[in-house]
Formats: sequence, structure tokens, C-alpha cells
Amino acid sequence: MNVKEMSEDFRNRYPEITKAADTRHLEIWGSVEDEAAFVWFESLAYALNAQMGFPERGTDFPAIFNYFDTMLRAGSKEVKNCIDVSFVENLFWEVIPKNATPVWATLPKSLQQLYIDFHGRPPKLG
Repeated sequence: MNVKEMSEDFRNRYPEITKAADTRHLEIWGSVEDEAAFVWFESLAYALNAQMGFPERGTDFPAIFNYFDTMLRAGSKEVKNCIDVSFVENLFWEVIPKNATPVWATLPKSLQQLYIDFHGRPPKLG
């Protein structure tokens, strides 16, 4: 599976959060095109960040994170790089600690390690 295929697969599985990511992506990049699939996952991370702290919105963080954990283990080098650089590195950006804490607990260890490898520590939790 390549990044474009992962993007299409994710969109089919998680249409609600995809809409939020598309909205942000359009604001920043002006369009949602297949050629921008790699950077679209950054918009997805920001959409998820915006959902943290609002359990009433029903975002299924564990399912979404497990999807990426599976893709990380089974994906190509390109997919793994996309998950690391475009998605994980942008998670928890400007999320207040009390909202980050329960979500961090649902992040698989493999993704937590990618985050720590880049940032040097977990997000601020509280």
C-alpha cells in the first residue's frame, strides 16, 4: 500500500474525521488532491487535536490510532515515513494537558515511541 492508497482507505473507514481534516486542509492548502495525500495526514492530525477534550463528539481515537499502528507495521517505507512525519509528529500540538492525557493513553506504544523520538518527550499531560 502506498500513501495515496492509505489515504483512500482511511477516508472510506473514517468519513466523519475525514470531513474535518478536509476542511482544515482546504483552509491551508486550497485543495484536497491525491498528490497532496502525504501532507493531508498533517491536516488529519490537527483535526484530531481539535477533537481532543470533546468526548461528546464521538471521535474513536483508539480505532484511528490502531489503524495507523497496523499501517506502520505492514506498510511500505513511504507509508511509515508519512505516519511518522506527517501524522504522529503533529499530534497533540497545542492540546492542553488535561485533554491530551486520556488520548495519549490510547495511542499504541509504537506511535508513542515515534512521537517521543521526534519531540524528545511525551506531550504535556495533566
